[in-house]
Amino acid sequence: MSVYIIRPKATSLARSLKLGFRKFTPESRKAQVAEVVNFWQEDPVHQEIEDWLEDAQKDTSEVAKYPDYSGITGASVVEMPDEEAQRIREELPNVLILRDQPIELIQPQRNADTKDELTKNELWHLDAIALNIARQNGFTGTGKNITIAVLDTGIDSTHPELQGKVTESYSFNDRSKQIQLTISQDTDGHGTHVAGLICGKQVGVAPETKLIDGVLIPRGTGNLSNFVMWLDWLALRVDVNIANISAGLPTYAYEMSDVIDTLLAVGILPVCAVGNNGRNNTRTPANCRSSVSVGATNFNSKVAGFSGSGRISVNNHSYDVPSLVAPGEGVYSSVQGGGYEAWDGTSMATPIVSGVAALILEKYSKQIPVLDLIDGLLTSCQDLGHDRERQGKGLIQVTAAL
Repeated sequence: MSVYIIRPKATSLARSLKLGFRKFTPESRKAQVAEVVNFWQEDPVHQEIEDWLEDAQKDTSEVAKYPDYSGITGASVVEMPDEEAQRIREELPNVLILRDQPIELIQPQRNADTKDELTKNELWHLDAIALNIARQNGFTGTGKNITIAVLDTGIDSTHPELQGKVTESYSFNDRSKQIQLTISQDTDGHGTHVAGLICGKQVGVAPETKLIDGVLIPRGTGNLSNFVMWLDWLALRVDVNIANISAGLPTYAYEMSDVIDTLLAVGILPVCAVGNNGRNNTRTPANCRSSVSVGATNFNSKVAGFSGSGRISVNNHSYDVPSLVAPGEGVYSSVQGGGYEAWDGTSMATPIVSGVAALILEKYSKQIPVLDLIDGLLTSCQDLGHDRERQGKGLIQVTAAL
């Protein structure tokens, strides 16, 4: 028995729905989810898949479809024999059938020299994005009333930086194949470092932002099928505005690009780490066209050598990855069990961008359209003088964004 992700092959939701008018409010989410679900219900290939799976489950107990939450991705996660997968390929030629595969944490370089307190100089990442000077000039934004889903290894919500910041924690139950409420805990340590940079009391960009803790990659490894289900589940969380993702496949998976589009279509911004393997290396989902992909800079405002980058060409259309960069080398944040460590990775840069996005959403009371928020991030960047492929639009700046 194998697990497969099954969805229409050629259908493009992004081309069919007007993504530019999607918003982040709870009221907008409900209407936007309904529109996307209706889009799939009217798609003939999607209906063919539903009919085929229904008949197959009647014919054999060996075909089992995983629970469906919102239906926004247009994808079905199915466990079945390989012969059944071959049969659906033959009978439904317009269907994409992707065998499940691991999705892994984008591993940072971890400095194990733990500090109990940080100096002002060790909070350099807040200076690099001009947040400190903005605060000195009267900026009072904190990310209040904004919620970010951190799809990671879990979060140690008892850390002093994060107390009261994690509203709920969820994990995927392998037995029931469902996303279920769980206690807040970090299975690796990575998610706690990421969470601190979003909303830590001292190290965070948006200290009043709330977090939904989603354990996508327990101990650093999950499955692509679980990732699809997490996106489907997120659509029903009307409080979630941004998804922060520091995991991926070590290649470009074109099959996932339309799936990421569905997040934008329901009013959730995907902010994704591009990877730590340097030039000409990127990760999915960061390299999908709708992701805000994030590379890393160092203390000297130069792109870090490990920061991933590349040009993606699909269907006669090319774009550069990452979209922008943020501090990601030698960045201090909270670590599991208490204290702070300086880590290197695009996983450190990504939550900084998520935090800035939360500040913009707060300013506009979540009324800003999805694509305007992306433009707000990209047009706020400082040109570092690198090739576009390495820096994207440049180093994110709070003052320009706000």
